[in-house]
Amino acid sequence: MGKPLLSRLRADNSGISPVIGAILMLLLTILLAGITVSCVYGNGFSDSLSKAPMAVIEVESIEGGVPTEAKYKENYIVLLHKGGEPLHTGSTKLIITGEGSAFIGLVANGDQARYGEVFIIYDHLGSAGKDNKYALLNQDLSDDKWSAGEKLILNGDDSSSSDSSITVKINGLGNTSNNYGLKQGSIVNIKVFDIKTQKIIAECEHSVVLAR
Repeated sequence: MGKPLLSRLRADNSGISPVIGAILMLLLTILLAGITVSCVYGNGFSDSLSKAPMAVIEVESIEGGVPTEAKYKENYIVLLHKGGEPLHTGSTKLIITGEGSAFIGLVANGDQARYGEVFIIYDHLGSAGKDNKYALLNQDLSDDKWSAGEKLILNGDDSSSSDSSITVKINGLGNTSNNYGLKQGSIVNIKVFDIKTQKIIAECEHSVVLAR
């Protein structure tokens, strides 16, 4: 005869208990790991999990023209905030790449422009570390926000002569005057980043037309 029903139930329960124990241990391990990561990384970890602002950014126009007679101050990039959330000037960064030129060293010392691949970083969109003309061109941003319907106007001579918030490299070389020109007919790529989350907000491309 088989075992009584009560004995069989007890035998079945003894097999289930180790499985439940293993699941509980696994859940406890995951919980402790989450607490450890939070303690080690702090706000940096929570920032990486947060979302970047959502905005639609388009290029309205790019005017330039090197190695023609167009000067750096005649090179303009006009970006339009088409819609979405306002972008705070202090927490928004630009990376611009394309073909063009930059001066190695200081222009006043008679150094020559170098031509090739330009890599341009605007550390933020505020006026600090930029030429005075930048604030005049971007009065829409005087409230420290780039909002829907507003334009951002960049110029090849935006960099301040000291403590610049703009970095320009030419063919991978630094030590430039941090000003730039863009090659006529070339394609320029622009990425808009949220500094807090280190995530991309928008990316766009546009060709360079000869400055008028």
